[in-house]
Amino acid sequence: MDDNMKVGDWVRSYGSGIWRVHRILELNDFDIQSQTNKPRTVVFSSRFVNDSYERTFATECCDSTFVYHLQQAEQDELDSFINQNPDLYTKFNAYKPKPIDAIYNAKINIPVSKSKPELEELLISYQSLFLEQLFCQLHSSGLVSSDNKGWTAQFVAKDHEAVDGKLVYSFSTLLTF
Repeated sequence: MDDNMKVGDWVRSYGSGIWRVHRILELNDFDIQSQTNKPRTVVFSSRFVNDSYERTFATECCDSTFVYHLQQAEQDELDSFINQNPDLYTKFNAYKPKPIDAIYNAKINIPVSKSKPELEELLISYQSLFLEQLFCQLHSSGLVSSDNKGWTAQFVAKDHEAVDGKLVYSFSTLLTF
């Protein structure tokens, strides 16, 4: 990502086509493997047109390393296209980006003494936690699978909700695979 990227900029992103940035989220979130906090930037953008300049409104988010400004020739071509297609541009400006959740899938041990509903009842108490808190609670409760086998407890940060640069996760569902 360019250091001077801002909301409203036209960019190329992870997905093909031409996108406009609508949100930039600076995070200093917990990295489980290194057990440290690491800074990263997430860019949320809306696609205007595909590479053939056909309407393809969509929403995505990705790490800033996948996002870059249009080259000047691309920007000039886009400006010309917008001038020739004001109705499409008006529709795009009315397009509301869809919320995108952040998901953390934790491998957990298959419980010997608890049924799936009982385990879900326990996990439902895992609400509004930063990833480091979530990891510590799962680990201290003995739920974390040491061999990456077991079930998957899925936690969601709705629309990438963050507080002080950290995503806020809550238990969502238990997948028995």
